[in-house]
Amino acid sequence: MLLAFDGDVVLEHTLSEEEHSQIVQTIEMFEVITQTQPDDYQSLEILKEAYQKVGRTADSLKTSRRLAEAYFNVGSYTLAMQECEVILLKEPNAPEILAMLGEIETRLQAAGQSIAATGSKNGLIATGGNGAHDGGLVDLQAKSSSGVQDRGDEHLAKFLVMQQLFPEEQVSKALDTVKHLNKDLSGQALAASLLDKLCRQDTDKVDQALSGLIDRTKFAYVPIEYYDIDRQIARMLPDHLTLGRLFVPFDMISRTIMVACCNPFDAAGREAVQQSLDYTVTWYLSRPDAIVKALQDIYRLESRA
Repeated sequence: MLLAFDGDVVLEHTLSEEEHSQIVQTIEMFEVITQTQPDDYQSLEILKEAYQKVGRTADSLKTSRRLAEAYFNVGSYTLAMQECEVILLKEPNAPEILAMLGEIETRLQAAGQSIAATGSKNGLIATGGNGAHDGGLVDLQAKSSSGVQDRGDEHLAKFLVMQQLFPEEQVSKALDTVKHLNKDLSGQALAASLLDKLCRQDTDKVDQALSGLIDRTKFAYVPIEYYDIDRQIARMLPDHLTLGRLFVPFDMISRTIMVACCNPFDAAGREAVQQSLDYTVTWYLSRPDAIVKALQDIYRLESRA
């Protein structure tokens, strides 16, 4: 699954049956995600590369078309143009791609190239060490004062109150409880989730909160409870970032690692993840109880009472 590819040429060994099966599972999962969120270009990138790895060239090319449209729709015209050029290498006379290129060039010229310089700012892919700027729609300024100790729970609390999902008094009480529980975590102690503490077993409340967070942050949702997670990938991060921040690395395609979280406002934690990995990181939202269960399985911990 972790092989390097150059176009259609395999640079390493042929995929094993287990690697092939795992990539097929990745394809199935991300097909569902991209069908419900057609402009989720980070998931389309992963899907495109996964198709390449299993030799499904036609599906990879089809995904390239979807990726070009997604970039175009979010205003990332330079990236859309690059994807169009890749497609034209395979299909030089593709009319809809040529039309898209013409429209892109017109828009870039009309804007004096300014769109090209700013079009990708709302992406969610964290590259290099600049994790503070991924997820462009999230307010990430919280990290400036209290560093990695800031878990973003205050920002999440304000969001939940502003969305009128919970009364302020209930949120404040839950926030105090979670802060106390997370104050002196050590070893393989699991962190507490504010969202989980508020929602308990109320799945409707969880769904409402996640829906609001997805709209606010533009993160994609991944049902991590149905994912067959590779423990080796999950444990590429230190315990204080997985168990201590409720982050679950659940898959990898080439130089991209996919990580699930239940609090997208934990900017300091997300930046610490990027600093810990020499990979591109893509972020997804999952249900807090599913993340806790996944971590318990990965680390073989006893379930909470």
